[in-house]
Amino acid sequence: MSSTNYLTAREDADFSTVPGRDIEAFGERVREFAVSHTPTIRQDEHPIYLGGWPSANFALLGGDLILSSLLYSGQVLVRDPIADWFSEEQYRIEHMMAARGGYRPPDDDAETRMRRTRAFLCTVIPSLVRMRPLIEAGIVVPVASEPLYFERRAAIDQLRREVRGRVLHDPLQYATRFGAAEIAAEDNVRGYFAMAPGPNPGPQIERAIDHGIRYFSREYTLANAYGVTYTAPFEHERYLCREGISPIVGSSTRVVESVMRSGLPIFHGLSPRLVRDVHDDNSFAEFRGTLHEVYQATPVDDSAQAEAYLRDQENALLRPLIAAAEHGASEGLLTRLGASLTGNKYGVAAALAADTTLGTVGAATALTVAGTFLDDLSRRRKGVQRIWSSLVAHNRSAADELDGVTWVPASNESRDSAAPSEVDPATASPWGVPAEPTAMSISVTAGQLIWDADPRTLVEPEIDEQARYRLGVYGPCGCGSGRKNRFCCRGLK
Repeated sequence: MSSTNYLTAREDADFSTVPGRDIEAFGERVREFAVSHTPTIRQDEHPIYLGGWPSANFALLGGDLILSSLLYSGQVLVRDPIADWFSEEQYRIEHMMAARGGYRPPDDDAETRMRRTRAFLCTVIPSLVRMRPLIEAGIVVPVASEPLYFERRAAIDQLRREVRGRVLHDPLQYATRFGAAEIAAEDNVRGYFAMAPGPNPGPQIERAIDHGIRYFSREYTLANAYGVTYTAPFEHERYLCREGISPIVGSSTRVVESVMRSGLPIFHGLSPRLVRDVHDDNSFAEFRGTLHEVYQATPVDDSAQAEAYLRDQENALLRPLIAAAEHGASEGLLTRLGASLTGNKYGVAAALAADTTLGTVGAATALTVAGTFLDDLSRRRKGVQRIWSSLVAHNRSAADELDGVTWVPASNESRDSAAPSEVDPATASPWGVPAEPTAMSISVTAGQLIWDADPRTLVEPEIDEQARYRLGVYGPCGCGSGRKNRFCCRGLK
């Protein structure tokens, strides 16, 4: 039983009152399980990882685009939020200060630690319960990520340098192309970079962008470690795949980006249970198999040939299946279960590489990245394979697809501003970094934050300190469980 299933076995459990010592013991079991567990990845289902937040926050998925994409994906690899929260490795690798603190921040005492963990569980567990149908069906596969990030940190850093060297030539131009809030830097942070006002924001912007490249490199490595295709739902991640990853894996004549232009329907009213119930409906199952066959046979020697081949295959094979899926949505099982077509569609872009070229990449710098993903590709995959894919032409953002995302304007913008404007018209610098010092010594760029802790359990409990002092270990525990310290957090370090 995975840590996710363990926690969701009792849907009525009130984690706000669980004793601290029980939470500590549970964390030990979670870590033991993460080390010994081997997830079931079915390669014949052509599994994917949805990068740039969706797979990292799968319990919060609520948007039409990503839930619709699950119908066209056999399996989706996701991050196990419980395993990562209790991991030791998260404190041994680089993270931003705004990242999730995990179960044992170094400056917290036991009672504070348990209060924050309890707040996290009270928020995440109900979301996991909602996703349980997809987990039990094997459509969603949770894995621990922080231990892998630590284990492969050298290879990840190498990949980070390679991608950075290919995309980050001019930080200011990069910042003009992508707003700060488009750059995922942690599982719960997009943008929200601290900047010191000044006339030359370039070096600070470069460091901020590097955080985004680090985050991308970790996610891409995780996907390839499990032999699944990294899929970018949003433009920034797609850019990093196209400009950073494709040139590393092979030469431009052997890696081709093909785009399926026939739009896949986006549905409204889907839920995890409904996705599970119709996931293997004939129209979706047949489409998944045919789509993979089409991509697998795509010629990768010439981009023009690839374009012509895919266009012909779309007309002959894929469009009839898409039409059948739309008809089923209008008159079949989906409409009877409460789902409907939105009128919007999205396409799929895939970068393809021939397995036989992996041993002749040529560039020494590319060969040094082999420990990150090239060895996994050559070991697991045969024939023409996708090295990344993307959901394109949908105009959806992370905030549209995930619940609990809060837009935070730049510190020099009005909080009433709903538009994610990144440039302060009073300055010429991207991301609105003030050119002149202001009353505030630090400026913060716009960003998006996920608040996944129940604020009711984060509030420090009102405790009669005199009674606490008089009763000693039999006084009320400061973690908020309502129990006596002797039976809750006593003895925890």
